[in-house]
Amino acid sequence: MKKVLSTAVLATALLVSVQAHAQGSVTLYGIIDTGVDWESQAAKAPGQQSASGSAVRMTSLSGSLPSRWGLRGKENLGAGLNVIFELESGFAPNSGALQNGNRLFGRSAWVGLETPYGTVRAGRQINMTYIALMKSTVMGPALYSLAALDPYLPNSRSDNALSYFNDFHHFVMGATYSTGRDAASSPGSAAVNGGATFNPGATNCPGNVAGSSTACRQITALAGYWGQEFGLQFVYDQLRGGPGLSPGSVSYDPSMPLLLPSASAKTTRYMVSGYVQFGDLSIRGGAIHRMTTTATDYQTNIFYGGASYMLAPDVELDGEISRIATTDQKNANYYVMRATYLLSKRTSIYTMLGFMQNNSRASYSVGAGYYTVANAKQTGVLFGIQHRF
Repeated sequence: MKKVLSTAVLATALLVSVQAHAQGSVTLYGIIDTGVDWESQAAKAPGQQSASGSAVRMTSLSGSLPSRWGLRGKENLGAGLNVIFELESGFAPNSGALQNGNRLFGRSAWVGLETPYGTVRAGRQINMTYIALMKSTVMGPALYSLAALDPYLPNSRSDNALSYFNDFHHFVMGATYSTGRDAASSPGSAAVNGGATFNPGATNCPGNVAGSSTACRQITALAGYWGQEFGLQFVYDQLRGGPGLSPGSVSYDPSMPLLLPSASAKTTRYMVSGYVQFGDLSIRGGAIHRMTTTATDYQTNIFYGGASYMLAPDVELDGEISRIATTDQKNANYYVMRATYLLSKRTSIYTMLGFMQNNSRASYSVGAGYYTVANAKQTGVLFGIQHRF
């Protein structure tokens, strides 16, 4: 029944989009991006003592960018006012499965109002952490990216969220407030996650609990300067825990299988980042401090820097170096390179090379969402193709 309803909703949305597009108010858009990934020293599950061997896989989480399709609309009300909306669905191109916690519009589902004094939006949307990250990392949410060190970063979206953003002569400010940061939960029986399989896109924290003003709340804020030649920004991000949807379940941290069983348990991030532009050369980087407070405190620090260069009108080169250090000394250095060849304005092919240098306690995989073992010096190679429509 669910599949029939989902199909009906998709068909209706497509019909409406085609009709509205003729009126110039709605755009149907998307990206299909997939490739073949090879990684050394791969593990089948977290916690393995020794690697199972190398692995060859078609990407599902992301290639150079996550695959998605969406509907985006705008209506002019006059006097500088516009109603806007966005519905965006992420999918796995290798199987066609839904992403982002198995939601039809898991990437975004919001409606808003543009005014001369800023933009207000309501619904599921990216928060200020995501916005700042896309301004300060050259790899974005690729399979080989900062997502390998902190899976929250490419999944920094909030359910039940109100947001405000304004750009005034390149000075920017914005904030989001969520009454329940993540209403989706993933199925499973892993005891460490209160009965839910770890999934950074579905962390089981719907909020809106009677008698609790802070359960599953999330606040993000951004302030900075975005000029054509350089930019600098500061971000604050706090998410709280709380009870889950099913009896006895609790929420968890989207960065790792770490329970946030009550509203007093929280994860707070502070980010400072920026960019400099020299013609065809872009240099970006930043630092992210994270502190999770539960029964004990857990902290991580990520430092990253990279460059992007248009070697030719149809050839782009990217490279990024990052490092993570944690309170339990699960430290690693991460090196990524990417070369992209533009076949046309909408189609490109690319290759990525990643190298993860774990210490004796760390087991970060070179490919986000996959597994390796402690102390692994893991190499990954990815060949992919991307088409935009």
